[in-house]
Amino acid sequence: MADFAAKLGVTPTHLTRVCKTACGFTAAELLTQHSLQRARRMLEDDGLKAVDIAKQLGFSTPAYFTRFIKTHASATPSELRNQAKAARLAAAR
Repeated sequence: MADFAAKLGVTPTHLTRVCKTACGFTAAELLTQHSLQRARRMLEDDGLKAVDIAKQLGFSTPAYFTRFIKTHASATPSELRNQAKAARLAAAR
């Protein structure tokens, strides 16, 4: 959070307050949702391995990436990938 606030030239507290006022979510919640959406999009691409996605998104380890996804999406990266694949097949019918 501090890195984002510094790039914007504000304090982390100010950034959080402004985000909460503007959209009802803290800056941390917005960053979490952004990371989760990026991860979901990347997992839909069968060509990308979860370990590579974790690196691209800045997670320190693949295990931490898996815990993050499981916590926020209630599914593992593999389960999300399979769900996306099933949705694509259903839409193609």
